[in-house]
Amino acid sequence: MKKIHLLLLEDMATDADLIKIVLKRSGLDFQAVVAQNKDEFLNAIGREDFDAILADNSLPQFNAVDALEILKTKKIEIPIILVTGSTSEEFAVKMIKDGVSDYILKDRLQRLPNALISALDKSKLEKEKKKYLDELMANESLLKETARMASFGSWEKDIANNSERWSDEQYSILGYMPGEIKPSFENFLAMVHAEDAAIVRAAFEKTYESTERQQFECRVVDKGGVVKHIAAEMASTIDDSGNITRINGFIKDISKVVEADLKEKKITADLLQRNKDLEQFAYIISHNLRGPVANITGLSQAILDNNLSEDEKEGFIGAISSSIRKLDDVIIDLNNIIHVKSNINENKQPILFSQLVNEVVAGIGAAVQENNVTINYDFEQVPGMQTLKSYMHSIFYNLISNSIKFRRPGVKPVIEIKSYREKDKIGLIFRDNCIGFDVEKKGHYIFGLYKRFHPDYAEGKGMGLFMVKTQVEALGGKISLKSKVNEGSEFRIEFESQNITEQ
Repeated sequence: MKKIHLLLLEDMATDADLIKIVLKRSGLDFQAVVAQNKDEFLNAIGREDFDAILADNSLPQFNAVDALEILKTKKIEIPIILVTGSTSEEFAVKMIKDGVSDYILKDRLQRLPNALISALDKSKLEKEKKKYLDELMANESLLKETARMASFGSWEKDIANNSERWSDEQYSILGYMPGEIKPSFENFLAMVHAEDAAIVRAAFEKTYESTERQQFECRVVDKGGVVKHIAAEMASTIDDSGNITRINGFIKDISKVVEADLKEKKITADLLQRNKDLEQFAYIISHNLRGPVANITGLSQAILDNNLSEDEKEGFIGAISSSIRKLDDVIIDLNNIIHVKSNINENKQPILFSQLVNEVVAGIGAAVQENNVTINYDFEQVPGMQTLKSYMHSIFYNLISNSIKFRRPGVKPVIEIKSYREKDKIGLIFRDNCIGFDVEKKGHYIFGLYKRFHPDYAEGKGMGLFMVKTQVEALGGKISLKSKVNEGSEFRIEFESQNITEQ
């Protein structure tokens, strides 16, 4: 690989040096120019050609957003990687949609060399593809030339003769042998995923309105039923009178690229979630552990006072015991959370949802009878699944017992549980008529650790819903809540059907 020419948009010399050190340690051969502000950035891109730009987003007067806009305005195609101290997931996603190749947090610079190589390879491929396609689109023998390309399929619609042709690779991508089906836009559209059909049809219609190249990505379902992601381009050719005579296009199977991108996004999401978990643990240590420890320390010192009466000493000893119990409760809670995080590899087994309900009801039968609770369930669509029974039992137990615990005074508790199937998801709905939550005001905290929303109910300590969310996510699912005060709650749990094995 030739020496990489980099432009670092960074106003902190120490951070720029750290980036260089990380790149050198990875074995990359590079030279770097540092720009600390807008003027230096403009001068640099005006006098030199760079292979990539590493841009901070926290410069006081000028940042990565501004740099990206300048590159677009000047039509300079250079991969740009956001290297920043902190950023929200939403901002990072927006920047990538706007054209940034990747983003790296400064406390995770070890990922920078691979991200840089990936961005350079992608940029090189895009330039080569654009150059080649520009030549092919202007060439009468588009189908013949593109058929030689192992990863591209091409097609042509001859308007004058009302005929269409597909390259061999076009057939192959769609799972057919050459000539097995009639080449036509209608047959291609029939293979497009239903959710993407409108995008494809709109792009095709625009080729009749403009000679500008139309680009889109969509999913297709090939002959074997395999869902593939493809990138496509098409453009029309006009005669001297302005009439469209031909439409040429190509498709490329980008399934592996999309899968890799999804995998990287999942890794990023997992890192963000772990960061949130660390914040929760930091809160527990700084608040929930420190309080009892401080009480025990203070009371231990006070009990040594020789002037205390026996009654006073007994009072202090009782207070120490109370603080020790609180400390023990927090440690038990921490152990339960760690158990969920580390025990996901427990053997999975087939379970029936109806059996789980019966087991939970058997365990809390006294509370069900005492409060005259009605529990209705319908698992006809999805009777059960292959999963960790201990986690799923805990989820059912917490949601059912919470509905009973936080019932409305004077109202007979009714709990409804239902399974469903929707597209590529299966799910569970837990609905009740309990006292509910003020979701608009407290929605962000409902699944938080030690968050209590009904202090008048002494039983709750803010652990149940946190454990439910933790266990659902450990199983690869998501949980959401709809609720209104004194109108009940609806918890919805969803799993990707391809990630689970149904009973």
